[in-house]
Order: sequence, then C-alpha cells, then structure tokens
Amino acid sequence: MLRADDSYTGREHFRSIIADAPRPFTVSLGDLGESKDCTQTQQLFSGTTPCFELARDYLDGFGTPFDAVGGNHDLEGIDEFATDEENLEAYLRILGKETPQFCHEVAHKTLVVGISSTAFRTAKYTSHEVCVDAEQLAWFEETIASHRAEDGWKIFVFSHAPIIG
Repeated sequence: MLRADDSYTGREHFRSIIADAPRPFTVSLGDLGESKDCTQTQQLFSGTTPCFELARDYLDGFGTPFDAVGGNHDLEGIDEFATDEENLEAYLRILGKETPQFCHEVAHKTLVVGISSTAFRTAKYTSHEVCVDAEQLAWFEETIASHRAEDGWKIFVFSHAPIIG
C-alpha cells in the first residue's frame, strides 16, 4: 500500500494558500513516483501506468490548471514498457500532455515554460542524467526568442535539473 499522507496534507496547505490567487497554476518538477516496489508487485513503481494515474489524480486535486516536467525516472517503467518511446507515450497520454515541453500564459505577458527529460534506457551516459531532446531545445529557443523581455514578457522556466548542467 502506498503511504502518501504527507503529500496530501501538503497539497491541502497549498490549496488554502492559492485559493485567492487570481490565476493559479501548478507545475510538477518530475520524478512522479518512487524508484522501488511500492505496490508489492515486485516491480518498480516509478514510470509505470499506476504511477502516472496516481500523479494525475494528485495533480487534479489541486483544483488548478497544471502541467508537468518529465524527470529522468518518469521513464523508468522498465518492467512495463520496452522502450523510452512507449514509456513517454503513456506518460503524455495519462497526464493529458501533447508534448514533453509546455508553455502556458498564466498572466498578461507572463509564461511558464517547461522542458522534460525524454530518455532513460537510451541516455548516453547514465539513466541518472536528464536528457532534453533536440526537438525540445529548438522549440525552447524559438519560444524564448518570440517572447522577448524587451517586449515586456516574463518567462519562468521549469526543468527537472539545472538547465546549465
């Protein structure tokens, strides 16, 4: 059985804080589950369908729009999925995402932008690294270039690991 009581208590604290916010928005920074057997199935929990479903239910419980940055362990469903691509598809589908990256205007000329890890099994050096693919990087560069500070844009960037390595 999963024990997440403190997480739900914490969510209620945040809900009371953001209750009066004009346009609240929640961002998860990835690694949605434990990298161990949490369900007595002899399988890792992180990166699995039940993990994503639990995370979706939890994030829905904030009562705000939300999005999620994918962490390296969000593709760790090696007992369920054969490839990173299969794992990523389940992650995106269950969390209601079209792409690993996201951009939302949360206030006038204010964006929240997120980039996600898209490799675990196929990571070049180690599964502990965060791998942002070339397609996301090109998207990110275009997003930043088209929302210039000189034009009054404010951009908050979210990633699972420091963006400078």
